[in-house]
Amino acid sequence: METYIALIRAIGPLTHPKMPMAGLREACAKAGFSDVSTVLATGNVLLRSGESRETTLNKLRAVIDGFGLDNAVVLRTPAELAETAAANPFPDALDHPSDYAVFFLAEPAKDARWIASHTGSERLHLRGMDLYVDYPEGVTGSRLMPARIEKRLGVVTTFRNWNTLTKLLAAAEKLAGAS
Repeated sequence: METYIALIRAIGPLTHPKMPMAGLREACAKAGFSDVSTVLATGNVLLRSGESRETTLNKLRAVIDGFGLDNAVVLRTPAELAETAAANPFPDALDHPSDYAVFFLAEPAKDARWIASHTGSERLHLRGMDLYVDYPEGVTGSRLMPARIEKRLGVVTTFRNWNTLTKLLAAAEKLAGAS
């Protein structure tokens, strides 16, 4: 059994009436996943699956479709998430963790050339399928919003701030250690 962290894109107050976290946990368990839990109410699901990564992802998409939503999902293992945290290219950004984000790519970026020429206040670093974005002036005031980043990369992404990443990592390591 592999432990996965499912990062569902764009889950929040508008989607909760259609897909509450308790309903999502129940639907995931009915789909055959074990040890299902959620972290925060923003589409972070921890689970175990005896199926391949691709089959797990397809089953999760079917679960989300069952709620009438078509939100994208990105999967990571606890080891992959730990590697993302350990490879932090901007350790000084940890003094403002709610404005420091990791964009998790569903597949390799189709176009990352623009990152090197970015001139805004944000610092960016692409490492494999993770894009670290430090928003030193805050996320809300930035012109480099998630939709723009996704469009420029040419792939589906979902992001989590550093506070959420560390909560997910702790929960995932606990679940993986329980096996």
